[in-house]
Amino acid sequence: MNRKIFKLAKISIIAASFLASNANASLIFQGSSTLSATVTQSPAEARAAWEAELQSFNIDELTGLTGSGPYTSSFGNIFSETGNGSIINGNSNYIYGNRNNTSLIEFDVFFPNPVNAVGFDVVDNDGGGMQLSLTNATTGDVTTFDFTSVAGSNRTEFFGVVFDSTTFISSLRVGGTDPGGITYWDNFTTGVGIGALDPEAVPEPSTLAIFALGMIGLASRRFKKQS
Repeated sequence: MNRKIFKLAKISIIAASFLASNANASLIFQGSSTLSATVTQSPAEARAAWEAELQSFNIDELTGLTGSGPYTSSFGNIFSETGNGSIINGNSNYIYGNRNNTSLIEFDVFFPNPVNAVGFDVVDNDGGGMQLSLTNATTGDVTTFDFTSVAGSNRTEFFGVVFDSTTFISSLRVGGTDPGGITYWDNFTTGVGIGALDPEAVPEPSTLAIFALGMIGLASRRFKKQS
């Protein structure tokens, strides 16, 4: 392979790599905790480890929320039922959920601005599970994570995720499988991971594709002129 062909191939590979690296968002941190005999990390320690992955974050303590949703917190987060038959209520500084014979205690959270990381505390999960479905602010794709809790009532747990530097989330759907049917959520925390880009500066996939193809075309034209 002569130098011209090698140069063209190299530019093409760089463009293709640029496309691939931005096409698939990846999770860089996932944390959970529970107070049990088998888990030594406390919820506070798990939260601290999650927060250490962030350059900035805000904790929404849900102060003043009462009655059934939808309602908007002082941070601008909007909490609402999904219509699956479960019930949620605001109660001063937490959200109370009742499974009400459905498969999940389920509700949506919409963020006023896209975020790169989400975490929250859960009380009395009774050994069920927690399902998080997060919507990509740019592509609309939904990514779902399942967490497993340890059996026993009145336990406090922390669940949190941090995405790669180019992935921002516009909304979250929380689903709790709690066998006892009752769960409490509080301290909803949203943030931006270390090294994350401004969401407005992240090009959309179509823009990235055009840019990559343009690089390949430009390199091809130069190669033909010099041949």
